Amino acid sequence: MNHVEKGRSHAMGHLPGSHWRTLPHNLPAAYRDLVKDLRHLKDRSRLSLTELGQKTAISKSSWERYLNAKQFPPRHAVQALCRAVQVDEEAVLARWERADAEWNRGGNTSSPAEPKPDQSTAHADGSHDKEPAAPRSPIRRALLAASALITVRPRATTAAVLLLCTAMLAPAAIIHASYGAGRASDARPPICRLRSCEGRDPLTTACEDPVTVGSRMAADGTRLEIRLSPSCQAGWVRSWPTHRDFRIEVTSPDGHAQAATTPTALPTAGGMVTTTMIAAAHATGLRCCYYPSAGRPGRECFNAGS
Repeated sequence: MNHVEKGRSHAMGHLPGSHWRTLPHNLPAAYRDLVKDLRHLKDRSRLSLTELGQKTAISKSSWERYLNAKQFPPRHAVQALCRAVQVDEEAVLARWERADAEWNRGGNTSSPAEPKPDQSTAHADGSHDKEPAAPRSPIRRALLAASALITVRPRATTAAVLLLCTAMLAPAAIIHASYGAGRASDARPPICRLRSCEGRDPLTTACEDPVTVGSRMAADGTRLEIRLSPSCQAGWVRSWPTHRDFRIEVTSPDGHAQAATTPTALPTAGGMVTTTMIAAAHATGLRCCYYPSAGRPGRECFNAGS
């Protein structure tokens, strides 16, 4: 790659595999494997960070942090990447859950790439001077004083410590409850609903609660699934095709419109394709019809619930 091409690549937000930032040495193994998998998916898609941000509705700067292990990637970001590059998300999300559990089990709250402060100063002779300890908080000083008094007046001091712990737990419970409420309110609202979703790509919307309401394996081996998003009240079909030049039609519950896709080339091995979205307040009446290519006459149809 010459200097012009390299500059253009960086300007467009490309991060080739050979130029990825070296991962921190103290990164947990499951987290390291997850980041490597996400980098591989991004590189294989040949999308720049800018293009990836547009496809996933997640900013380019956020993807830079996730893919360089500066910030642990949230579940919805991993899910959006899988959909953008058209790979089965189940295996990748399973790896995310293992990494999330390992990261949280280690009590990590800072950025994974953030170095921990050194508590000592090295001298030329190899000795170290510890930095002065941080001032103790009033609560900690009170607890230490109370523990020292236990040997003198055990019963009275123990009762005082229990009262102090109770007083500390009450505000902690309030903070925990308010944090949980804040987490619940952080969920992104859907960007479309019913008719406003029609014709849109489900992989680029915030319809992140889809369920499979019907599925079938076609005679030629193509796997078909009818998907429904309750929050967006829209449905679509995703498939894992075995050949090109097929067609899929989706009929809405009231039969007012159809969404269709006619791929002319297969995605990468094991990848999937999706139809556009169609308004569907409920699963009843959603219908999929699969048409093989001209050399494979006939059609196969099935409804949600089958």
